[in-house]
Amino acid sequence: MIDLKAAEAARILSQHNSFRISAEVMGTSAASFSRYISQAEEYAEQSLFERSRQGIFPTSAGKAFLKMLDDLDESLSQFKANAERLRAGGPSLVNIGSGPLATKTVIAPLIADMLSDFPGFRALINVRASKEPLEALRTGTVDLAVCDLTHTPDLSGLEIKILRKRRTAFWARPQHPLHMQKKVTIADIFSHPVATGHLPKYWRNQIAKLLGDTEAARKHVGHMPQVESDDYALLNNIACRADLICGGMLEDFEQHRKLGLLKEIRTVEDMTWNICAARRDNVRFPALEEFWNRLSDQYCD
Repeated sequence: MIDLKAAEAARILSQHNSFRISAEVMGTSAASFSRYISQAEEYAEQSLFERSRQGIFPTSAGKAFLKMLDDLDESLSQFKANAERLRAGGPSLVNIGSGPLATKTVIAPLIADMLSDFPGFRALINVRASKEPLEALRTGTVDLAVCDLTHTPDLSGLEIKILRKRRTAFWARPQHPLHMQKKVTIADIFSHPVATGHLPKYWRNQIAKLLGDTEAARKHVGHMPQVESDDYALLNNIACRADLICGGMLEDFEQHRKLGLLKEIRTVEDMTWNICAARRDNVRFPALEEFWNRLSDQYCD
């Protein structure tokens, strides 16, 4: 088995392309770092890095070696996840990674159905709006992810289902000035302060285009949102108290609508929800299969 420090050094060097910087990042001396790289190359019996004027980069053998380290990490993560499932109650436990928009709209109804039909069903739900759900799926930390498909272009090794598209609704307190306009565009929405979950680069680029794709538009988007949180209950409560626009699914705002605390801002065009469900190709167990099939039947075309 390769020395863990040698494996870590190889990864760090591939990211920073400098022995000096990599040694600092790893928190070790230049001599020790160089020794770790030598140990990795001795283990692989190949030269893993080559020097150039631009820095130090992996050779073809180095790239293959780094890929094997990633595969090893993924296998270990899957082993730990499966072992944790057994300790936590066996194959009835499904570990779910979800973006905040999907919790009330998709996850809550499905779990209620599962609990009704399978009282022994258990779920562990991690809610994050950034790319973590799909990354956690890759490493085996979660069994299933329901999140924004724009977070990653690499879908290899995953089974993907595109959920039925739905319109994004924009909400603000009744006093918000946009309620006074007869016609409101999506560009109008994002010209005002907003409160959102994590706003990935893809959506920032899309919003900048809506605002004219100028330097001023990109600068404006760079300072968005006014408030950013993965907790939609928090965002809703802030929007009730300040002139911030919050976007999401109709279900996310139903309680505040009924109380008259938030009112939907209707726009002349729609922005749709781009969401997917994903699981790893090689992971199957009864509770996950049942949850996956119900998700497909109820939310996919």
